Amino acid sequence: MSPFTGWPSDATAFLAEIEADNTREFWAENGHRHATAVLEPMRALAAELADEFGPVRVLRSHRNRRFRPAAPPYRTDTGGVARSPGGAVLSVVLSATALTTAVGHWAFDTGQLRRYRAAVLGAPGEELPALLAGHVVDRARCLRGLPRGFTGQHPRLDLLRLLGLQVVTSRQAGAWLSTAEPLEVVRTAWRAAAPVVAWLDRHVGPADPVEPRPRPVDGYM
Repeated sequence: MSPFTGWPSDATAFLAEIEADNTREFWAENGHRHATAVLEPMRALAAELADEFGPVRVLRSHRNRRFRPAAPPYRTDTGGVARSPGGAVLSVVLSATALTTAVGHWAFDTGQLRRYRAAVLGAPGEELPALLAGHVVDRARCLRGLPRGFTGQHPRLDLLRLLGLQVVTSRQAGAWLSTAEPLEVVRTAWRAAAPVVAWLDRHVGPADPVEPRPRPVDGYM
């Protein structure tokens, strides 16, 4: 794998165009641009990040529409995802307008949410605000009211309202994407979030495994 040297300007141009014309016809004519300008640099970036953060799975260009048949057939961004030993996600996404990183859990499952709230209410929660200082916390999944069963005030009520915890960075797209700088931007963001990841791994842990659905037998189910 060649070293990461940046995305050519056609990468963000292609992503803007596929967002405007998300059709098989456009892809058939322009898919080679995705392979060269978007996917190849993303794979190079992922390979260099893997040395420090472990395997980075590159997002595929085609959307899985099995459960969302009305969704557009192609992604309008590219990115990669790594995981900590405790299941926290470290992601990087390039869109037509920005390079964004997110570290943590976008949404807790039932067990994770229970463990998270117990930790926030207890002694581990006392250190969390300091760990989050200087970070932007994604509050897209956040209760407006109080958590179920919680009636009192608490100094960390804003954290108790979260249904997932991840810290994010975003930088506007520009000529800098065509240099090796994005690699250091992602490394810096993921490294800076390491204390938050360690807290999540220690007190929240991975999501519960999803049991496979049984297959139909003899036409039943």
